[in-house]
Amino acid sequence: MAPKNGFWKLAKELDMVGASTVTVGPLRAAQRVIRELQEEGPSWTGQFSNSWQVETLDGRSFKGDGGRGEPRRINIPLLTGRQALKAGFGKDRVVYIVSNFSPWAGEATDLIESKFSRPTPQPETQLGLSKWERSGQKRPVERHPRYDIFGGGDGDASRTAAKDWFTKYVTGGRLDKSVTIEMDNMLRSL
Repeated sequence: MAPKNGFWKLAKELDMVGASTVTVGPLRAAQRVIRELQEEGPSWTGQFSNSWQVETLDGRSFKGDGGRGEPRRINIPLLTGRQALKAGFGKDRVVYIVSNFSPWAGEATDLIESKFSRPTPQPETQLGLSKWERSGQKRPVERHPRYDIFGGGDGDASRTAAKDWFTKYVTGGRLDKSVTIEMDNMLRSL
């Protein structure tokens, strides 16, 4: 019979192995998806890019700071084996929920029309500057999608993300591909 302390040490190690087997792939997929959404999405001040969050099935939430500056990584700890079991992992079950808590998330993802104005004369982030597209026209006067920078007349309308970038990412196969790549990588490492 193993000593009592040895049993608990073994149980703890098995808990860590179980947790990593079940959650590493989904965790890396969530981190990859956030990184790709930050790269694809608008980045003017960085506030939208830094407002992504991840919620776990066990009720925990991990958020970006919503602050200005270059996109920053969100630290998401692994679930323990017990937390994974409690969360009820099953086949084809969502493990992490990715969302954006910015007050302008609807506009930034092109799902809501609005009236737009520049917060600063040019993007404050290097990411935004690298994707900055200017039309030389004014924005439309009425509510319009974020990407519509062709309202006619001379102006300084611009954008830092392509038209419907979010919808294309989610429905165009890129989201599924990112999840598949990370899950395959996790399975190969076992």
